[in-house]
Amino acid sequence: MSSKLIRQARHLLFGGLMVSVGLWAMPAQAQVSDAKVNAMLEALRQAAPPNKPNDGMFSQWQVLPGIIPSWTKQCVGRELTPAQFESDASAARNTVACIVRRELDKQFRATRNNETASARNVACWWMTGTTACNSGATATYVQRVVGFYQQQAGRSNPPAQRSSSPQRQSSTQPSQQSTAQSSSSIALVSDNQVAAMVEALRQAAPPNRPNDGMFSQWQVLPNIIPSWSKQCIGQELTPAQFEADATAARTVVSCIMQRELNRQYSANNNNETAAVRGTACWWMTGNATGCSSGATSSYVEKVVGFYQQQAQDSSSSQPQSSTTPTSRLSEL
Repeated sequence: MSSKLIRQARHLLFGGLMVSVGLWAMPAQAQVSDAKVNAMLEALRQAAPPNKPNDGMFSQWQVLPGIIPSWTKQCVGRELTPAQFESDASAARNTVACIVRRELDKQFRATRNNETASARNVACWWMTGTTACNSGATATYVQRVVGFYQQQAGRSNPPAQRSSSPQRQSSTQPSQQSTAQSSSSIALVSDNQVAAMVEALRQAAPPNRPNDGMFSQWQVLPNIIPSWSKQCIGQELTPAQFEADATAARTVVSCIMQRELNRQYSANNNNETAAVRGTACWWMTGNATGCSSGATSSYVEKVVGFYQQQAQDSSSSQPQSSTTPTSRLSEL
């Protein structure tokens, strides 16, 4: 089986100081404090996977390319390409800060100024486009962000300020701006789809044999395990620990699969079969394309078959999730 050296993807974004240039911001509009915005930005930055060349995402906040033009036009007044966004750290920071401020304000209002719940919901939205991250890899990611947020808030806010509540936004703000993803091309995968992909990869993997150089039922190469486990469960595992802890291994693989499936849905205009095929090819080779013949093609088709079987079994046993991909996402 060829290398599964998988470039870390995401599904994440955010970071930095807010500049009052959002085209939708009203001059008299009340918003959350700068300290809270900055704490959330830094938390999302710290929780993001490392920014690596050719991983399909951009900036320290790992923004997927499909959302960059509309967000930059909205927040800094000019439509940037992903390459321009990557090279202009100031514009990237101001753009994602603009979006963070908007979403934090929305969540403070939705949770009646509950700060922890608001941070949790923004983190979930960033990763998935929803506020339902109650289990699995998404819940683990959200807890990491909340932890970083609380750490940052503790550093930046004196105790007297932490009890203050954000003021409500002007009721004149356009309702469509409450979800940036409504105009994006990013896809949102459901927990069922992630689980189906994880199980398909497990079934398609060769038998886990001692001394074969790979670990767990998903046959992960050892050099990627420490960074993936630190990113996804907040603890850097050795290959031996990863092998011994089946729950941790599944959570880590699920975390990576959610990001990569989202990326492939976006790249394939929400075509589920194409997204699964691209993810399987990426898992095997490190590239989402180039598995059109030979052994890699056979492997990909095998994964697709297992995925479709799992998805069918899941859909027949419970109602279809309302978060099934249709036309948009969130993340991290």
